[in-house]
Amino acid sequence: MPVCPLIHEAKAGFMLSKGKQVELKIASLAPGGEGVSKDFAVPVFINKAAPGDTLLVEIYDYRRSFAKGQLVKVLEPSKERVEPDCKLFKVCGGCQWMHLNYEAQLTHKRELIEQSLRHIAGEEIGNALSQVLLPTVGSAEQLGYRNKVQLPVRNPKDSKRILAGYFETNSHNLVNIKHCPIQPNLLDDVLAQIKLLAEQYSITAYDEKTGLGLLRHIHMRINKIHDSVLVTLVLNCKSAKLPGYFKRFAPELMEQFPQIKGFCVNYNDKKGNRILGEETICIAGQGYIEETLSTDKQDLPEILQKGLRFQLSPDSFFQVNTDQAIKLLELMAQEVKIFLADKSATYSRSQNITLLDAYAGVGTIALWLAPFVSKVIAIESNSQAVKDGQTNQKLNNIGNVQFQLNKVEDYLPRILKNETSIHIIVLDPPRQGLSPEVIEAIMKLQPELILYVSCNPVSLARDLRLILSPKAPNLSNQKDSDAEINNGCLKYNSGYKVEKIIPVDLFPQTYHVESISVLKKQ
Repeated sequence: MPVCPLIHEAKAGFMLSKGKQVELKIASLAPGGEGVSKDFAVPVFINKAAPGDTLLVEIYDYRRSFAKGQLVKVLEPSKERVEPDCKLFKVCGGCQWMHLNYEAQLTHKRELIEQSLRHIAGEEIGNALSQVLLPTVGSAEQLGYRNKVQLPVRNPKDSKRILAGYFETNSHNLVNIKHCPIQPNLLDDVLAQIKLLAEQYSITAYDEKTGLGLLRHIHMRINKIHDSVLVTLVLNCKSAKLPGYFKRFAPELMEQFPQIKGFCVNYNDKKGNRILGEETICIAGQGYIEETLSTDKQDLPEILQKGLRFQLSPDSFFQVNTDQAIKLLELMAQEVKIFLADKSATYSRSQNITLLDAYAGVGTIALWLAPFVSKVIAIESNSQAVKDGQTNQKLNNIGNVQFQLNKVEDYLPRILKNETSIHIIVLDPPRQGLSPEVIEAIMKLQPELILYVSCNPVSLARDLRLILSPKAPNLSNQKDSDAEINNGCLKYNSGYKVEKIIPVDLFPQTYHVESISVLKKQ
């Protein structure tokens, strides 16, 4: 195929502009999942492109430092490009990488972490990436893996039909979903019946512009063996104004699907994009489902081989890919085992090894790692998550976990004040990563092992840079022997080394990637 003359013009200084169609080649993938072309004076970002693609693209946004284009036609497909398993892939924003073969997805997820670490984390990590950054741990199931879905609801113009699905990429145009390949078929069937019943009961969908309409989101959880579903409808009202017909709606739905163990409503009458409000009540059945996490690794404790039980309420944080969550936990357990073996001459369980699990959620990591240590302190700021964690602790008869309802940055100074020795810290923060206060407290606590679970390569790279050599402007009492002055800023000689970074794919068909960073004090 002849090369488009526009490519030659670009190299000669051709100027992009909004509305212009250009031919370009995709060089790589960006942290947001878009393809990147470097054929012009500024990088051009295109959704649902594959490295190696030659595309016809229409520019819809042009600025001094970058441009964005809409895919018009694939002129020459990349070797990585495959036919998506979803008919709605071109318009739906739920998945971004279904057009890539799975091996390519795993490779590019590792590359996204590498890009962030190389550009943000500093030379010490950047120079060692080939040794410390491992291949991505893939998922055995790339479809049907989601155990939780939360779908916004809309009415079409001049219609009472209920539509539910995902938004188009970079818009609030709703794509109505009948079948989603990354969720179990049972949830497709339940969703269809919920929409049908909502129409029969004349339930109106929430309109974010006017603030009117009752039904905001349809929220569903399902367990690994697909015999338990929890349905929650998010309503734009207060509890005192709950329509009485939901007492009939719930049993009608549950009669159709005996797998539905509970039907809840959540109240959220506040403007904004927050999905769940603060109050949830159970209308029928039970307000939770139960999940069991177990390992087939014979070298892990018997309690983990038998399986840990977890009660999950509508707002419980739990990884959406159950099988991959188990892989993540197994990898963390192996790192703790290696650490304990290395320190066997110094530590033993009888010498009170303490593990601190920051951002503990419902206690998944805390309870999984509890058999390896004498004590676990699990810090969580969400009161319902703490209640769920304490329930899960009782379910599994685990006595050495202590849940603390508090913010991590507020609780760590208390540990320092009490001079409690922390040997292992597990960090699993939200996407924004760690606050400076948390990093400062970690550097004071000086744990022997840090396991950092991250869902955002950018915040991970920033935090690793700060942990390895963090600025600490508030540490006025820090002794000079423990720090150095560099360009007017106090910096730790932290003494930590990144042993390995393990990418784990919990979200096949998307650009999202988790990772475990293993840091040891030298």
